[in-house]
Amino acid sequence: MRPTNRLATYSLGAALLTVISFCLGFVPIPMTAPICYPAAIILGIVALVTGFRALKQMPVRDENGRWLALTGIWVGGLSILAVFCAATFSLLMLYYGLEYLQTVWPTLAP
Repeated sequence: MRPTNRLATYSLGAALLTVISFCLGFVPIPMTAPICYPAAIILGIVALVTGFRALKQMPVRDENGRWLALTGIWVGGLSILAVFCAATFSLLMLYYGLEYLQTVWPTLAP
């Protein structure tokens, strides 16, 4: 039986930590997003790099773990994309929310 590539396992582990870190960014506790989103991006990059390196190593070393590496690559890449989308959406909501408050606030004053 062929052994499983360690980098493929690390890729899947980093991808799972990426998802956890991204989801913790939505927790309604102040300052979780500025901490968790960069951590999710870093872990997503780790998942991508280790996944691609594992795919290169497996045929040479005759190891298993292709699906672990592919899952790490996909989850890591999609998590990075989700972080960028969530950050962009948050910044747009902040901008347009402040603009809305500036137009509505004078009408609320007695």
